Amino acid sequence: MRPSERRKYRADEELSPREKRELIERGEWIEESDEDTVKKAPMPLRLLAWVSLIAIFFAIGYGATSMIFRWMDRGNAGRHPNNLVATQQEAEKLIVEVKSADETNAARDNTTLCTLSIPDGEVFVTRQIPCNSSVQEDNIQQVLTAYIDEVIERKLLDPTTQNLNIFQSGDWLYINMNGSFLTSLKTLGADKSRLLLTGLVKTVSDNFSPINKVKFYVGGREIKGKDPVDLSMPWSLSGKS
Repeated sequence: MRPSERRKYRADEELSPREKRELIERGEWIEESDEDTVKKAPMPLRLLAWVSLIAIFFAIGYGATSMIFRWMDRGNAGRHPNNLVATQQEAEKLIVEVKSADETNAARDNTTLCTLSIPDGEVFVTRQIPCNSSVQEDNIQQVLTAYIDEVIERKLLDPTTQNLNIFQSGDWLYINMNGSFLTSLKTLGADKSRLLLTGLVKTVSDNFSPINKVKFYVGGREIKGKDPVDLSMPWSLSGKS
């Protein structure tokens, strides 16, 4: 056989042992390498395999991360948001509720307490009420109303007694009462009337500086009489003038 006609025989060809030996001697026999025997899969299949492998690793990582966060959140339910909304209407409602809560908290933080000095026998007992208005006269009116309600409950004033209006000028406070106020004082007598008026003046003076004098009027008119107590002159506490 001429050299140009010779060929290499592969190991997978069926030959007899003698033929195989002769081929080996002539150098026409070759062994298949591992590279030759392993055939690569088509490109689409290899691409699909890589995508599947990436998806598997992603799923494992996501699941492990979720388990870690659930473990970290055990016993910390307070960290989960409760104010989740799904619609614009719910969002607007939530904004209003949050704003209202903020205003309530701010008002609570800025609350000023005023102290009532209420006659109880021959002594005074105190009670505190909130005074939240930025206008002092509104707070004075609120305190006077609360004081009158307290003494009415203790049957020191007629239930129809009320404060008609007030006016402040410097350290003077002018209080205009209705007719039931003067009638009630006459029923109480001098000693109890003096305690009631002292408690009122003390309440106003202690809470609203610089007030230290209180002038009483009835129905818009100045009181001239002195029965049972002198209301023609302003009332003030001892040591304050």
